[in-house]
Amino acid sequence: MGRPRKYPESPAVVPNIGPPVPDADPDGPPTPEELEDMEPGQLVTVALEWPRMKITPAMLHALNTTVRELNQADDEHGKSLRRQCISRLGRCGHIELHPGCQMVTIDVPVLKRADGRGGVWYVQINDRRFVGKCEVWECEARTILELVYHYRQVEHDRMSDDNHMIDLDTGGMVAERARAIQRA
Repeated sequence: MGRPRKYPESPAVVPNIGPPVPDADPDGPPTPEELEDMEPGQLVTVALEWPRMKITPAMLHALNTTVRELNQADDEHGKSLRRQCISRLGRCGHIELHPGCQMVTIDVPVLKRADGRGGVWYVQINDRRFVGKCEVWECEARTILELVYHYRQVEHDRMSDDNHMIDLDTGGMVAERARAIQRA
C-alpha cells in the first residue's frame, strides 16, 4: 500500500469554466497547436487538469483574468476555482511567469545619509537584503535600482539649499499660506 495520489489518475473536469476541450487526448495534455485555438475558459481548464504542464503566456493571462473575475465570488464553486487558480499560479516558475527574463548581476550600494550623521539603510524586498554584488532576475534588478534611485533623489532634495520649503511666518497672503498648508 502506498500513499494516495496527489493528482487524480484521469483529469477531473472543472464545471462552468467554458466549453469542453476539443479533441483532448485523455492520456496526455493538448499539443501547442491545440492550445492556440482555445478560448480562455478552456485554457484555465487545461491548466488545472494538467498541473505539471508548462504554462503558456495565454494560459497565464487566462488564469490571472479568472482570479480577478472571481475575487468577489460568493458561491463555493467560485471560491474553490479561485483557490485552484492561485495554487496553480503559485507552482509556476519565474520563467513561466516572466518569459524572457534573465539572471543579471548588479552591484547594490549601501544607502547612507548625505549629511554625514550616520545612518545606513539597505535595499530590502520581502525581508531579503540586497548589498554588494547580487545575482537577481532582471525584473527584480529593475525594482532594486529604482529603489536606489528614489532614495538618492529624496536625499538630494532633502540636502539641497532650495529644499522646496515655504516660509509661512514671513510675509505672504493668507490664501497662499492656506494653499501651502493644504498641499502639505
